[in-house]
Amino acid sequence: MAAPPLRAYQRRVFLPLCRGLLLARHEQFTLLMPRQSGKNQLAATIVTALLLAHARRGGSIVVCAPTFHPQAVISLERTCAILEPAARLAGLRPLRAESRLRCGNAEAIFLSASGHAQVAGHTASIALLADEAQDIDADWFDRQFRPMAASTGAPALLFGTPWDGESLLERAVARNAGRMAAGVPLHYTVTWQEVAREVPIYGHYVERERERLGARNPLFLSQYELIASRTSARLLGDEALARIQGSHPLLSGPLAGERYVAGLDPAGEGADATVLAIGRLQPGRRLEIVAFERWTGGDLAGFAPRVAAIAHRWGLERLAIDATGLGQPLAAALEPHLGRALLPVAFSAQTKSALGWELVAACETGRLLLPARRDAPPEWLECQRQLRACRRALRIGGILHWEAPTGEHDDYVAALALALHAAAALPGPRVARGLPGGA
Repeated sequence: MAAPPLRAYQRRVFLPLCRGLLLARHEQFTLLMPRQSGKNQLAATIVTALLLAHARRGGSIVVCAPTFHPQAVISLERTCAILEPAARLAGLRPLRAESRLRCGNAEAIFLSASGHAQVAGHTASIALLADEAQDIDADWFDRQFRPMAASTGAPALLFGTPWDGESLLERAVARNAGRMAAGVPLHYTVTWQEVAREVPIYGHYVERERERLGARNPLFLSQYELIASRTSARLLGDEALARIQGSHPLLSGPLAGERYVAGLDPAGEGADATVLAIGRLQPGRRLEIVAFERWTGGDLAGFAPRVAAIAHRWGLERLAIDATGLGQPLAAALEPHLGRALLPVAFSAQTKSALGWELVAACETGRLLLPARRDAPPEWLECQRQLRACRRALRIGGILHWEAPTGEHDDYVAALALALHAAAALPGPRVARGLPGGA
């Protein structure tokens, strides 16, 4: 089956990019396109055009992506699908061998740009393309991939979405601002609004993502608005903090007919505290925090009966707990008491990032609400202080790193993130609720 033709917004950048890559030597072109807008199809069509243009005289194209599986493989498959019918029209028969595509005397090789990949020895004489370049380590790319074009003068094309303002892609975009080569610009941007004008369903999808994530969510800004976030900033801005201020009171116990979940952040080293945040589910998966419990000192595993008693009294349907490090023995001690209601979470860079993104999205969209201030108990004040102080940094691979400033704590922030995770893990409404033997 032939690949679909390029849309107008893809053709707008395809022709000048092909001209630049065919004529400019030692130059580096950049392209920003929003997520799921046809970037890979465009890149595959560019590789196909370059292979056909060099089929007689020969040469090599190097295409790299942050990972081989699945990213480089996806690029290879899409290029193969576009190249085969195009090559047949030109009287050529493309050949595929593992990670290589050959068309006449020209070939394209698809590589991983991971820091663990063995890529030395390859040469790019036609062009060097870097997909999702914002997720490729800049130093690694400079050491391993740029030299592939050193003796040939092959131009490069870096494409993807912005990230933290300092990525490989964004540095190249900044250098390209206003510059031309071979009579064409070095930088190109396709906006989601431009895509939506031609593909209305895409516009509806982006609008739903804006509602789900929040218009100021760093992930939405990066993926769709093509706006980078700063390398380090507060996890939650003033607008998000204002949205989570609810009008409901703190509760001393459960109310009939309501559903409750909780997040438990066990104490770490030093003067850290164990914090339990209890929330009730509202329509639309909104979570209202109605109670906090906080303990300091003591053997964590010794807290298990106390936590279990609270869980039964509230009829918690899910209790998510950080089960790494010092939290592991507490999670193990709770398991006999809570059974399937216990949701252990092994913290890693990836899982903590996912929790952080969900927390940011819930705060940006008002799906998380804190109790009204009223008499401002110490727990409320400390929760507010930690939320305002917590910092974030965006790292390669879409990782959101968040933590308290040096010398401070983020146990309330972690407990809120875990409570949201517990709520998200629930199935739909059911008749029987609460823990076995719960009140």
